[in-house]
Amino acid sequence: MRASVAVVAIGGPSCSGKSTLVEALRAFWEPENTAVLPIDAYYRDQAHLPMEERMRCNFDAPEAIDWALLTDQLAEVIAGNAVERPIYDYTTHTRAKERIRLEPRPIVMVEGLFALWPDALRRLAAARVYVELPAERCLARRIVRDRVERGRSEAQVREQFERFVRPMAERYVLPTRACADLVVPGDGPLERSVERVAHLVDNAPGCVDPTSG
Repeated sequence: MRASVAVVAIGGPSCSGKSTLVEALRAFWEPENTAVLPIDAYYRDQAHLPMEERMRCNFDAPEAIDWALLTDQLAEVIAGNAVERPIYDYTTHTRAKERIRLEPRPIVMVEGLFALWPDALRRLAAARVYVELPAERCLARRIVRDRVERGRSEAQVREQFERFVRPMAERYVLPTRACADLVVPGDGPLERSVERVAHLVDNAPGCVDPTSG
């Protein structure tokens, strides 16, 4: 890995506040200094399945992610190369034809449920952050998000949460808290969380002032 690149892994349960933290960190470090790889963008394409079967898929287990593509693209960005990262359509459970061009930057944030799950990703990360929030608060946020952004009813969101989200979080996501260098609250003062993450990155070996060029 180039000394000028700091990989920051940000994990935690669904709707705990990971994306909000990432956006606040991008503003703090300035967007031109940051690249973001959202793990959700790398869900496996389910276009080969009928819609009813897609709806029954477990998207809350690690095997739902195309890890080969994610790790390949992360390696390219770290090496200083641009990539065309996928876009996932949550309403159809398919990978969109469009792509987003991701340019290499001094700080690369990998964000998602399983950001702290793979050992290889943990080893790459200069800073490992876990965003913590109680399950019921996560569910309340997920109901709002999925109704507005994904066209789902509250009943559908609750059924999916109890069938997949909660048990998979308990099995795969919550245990990764122990792998974090820093745990921040998903409902705490955002400015304080940003300061703590920035301090962690600034003091990580080989990553002092990663935006200095």
